Amino acid sequence: MISHAIDAERIKLLSTRSPYWCVGIVVVLGILLSVLIGVIAGSDASGSSDLRDPSAFSIGVSQIGVIVLMIMAVLAVTSEFRFGTIRTTFQAIPRRELVLGAKAIVYGGLAGVVTLILGIVTIVLGTSLAGDAGSAIDLGGSEAVRQYWGIPVYAVLCVLIGLGIGALVRQSAGAIVILLIWSLALEGIIGIIPKVGPAVSPYLPFNNGAHFISESAVGDSIDYPWGPYGSLLYFALWAVLIFGAGIAVTQRRDA
Repeated sequence: MISHAIDAERIKLLSTRSPYWCVGIVVVLGILLSVLIGVIAGSDASGSSDLRDPSAFSIGVSQIGVIVLMIMAVLAVTSEFRFGTIRTTFQAIPRRELVLGAKAIVYGGLAGVVTLILGIVTIVLGTSLAGDAGSAIDLGGSEAVRQYWGIPVYAVLCVLIGLGIGALVRQSAGAIVILLIWSLALEGIIGIIPKVGPAVSPYLPFNNGAHFISESAVGDSIDYPWGPYGSLLYFALWAVLIFGAGIAVTQRRDA
């Protein structure tokens, strides 16, 4: 039955416009920022733009692009509740966890493939445009390789969070607002609260996601109790819990 659910989600994905727009935005922003950063670094005659972290060129994908993909995942759930098609979906596939599981496979797979390709393209393109400023970056080194596979993994986990929040809230506007405030502002605001921020910041999920992508992405002031791979596992735990909560609530609520 899961194969039928996946086929149904694939058809929905290919027959609606929002995924095309979301992927297009991710591609344009990812490449545009990579080119912009590379050109600016390469044109800096003073040499002050010496780049050593390959994540600088993939920021359009790993930060902005991933947020767009999370919104796409939210809409994959909330749009069905909005237009009432979820009832037909649940009638065809009574096991609701299979429906959300199929969405995770289809939308997570799309996010993984898109960010895998873009992650490699943006880093290689940005480094080549940076010239001498990017000469310290080893495209085959451990940091670059972590970007190549790490960004797709991070994107898939973010899609799980988007699907989970969409299933919990069921309203597009509310779910997107929660997602944006949480990922873009809330954790940063908590981090600057005296005494509370330093104690809590190492355990906030998106901080850990950023720490995995680039250890310098969220600044050096956060004292994590683990390394970047520990941060990945911690972020993955949050993603699975939120997605699982969305499944649990969907099974109990009326469609």
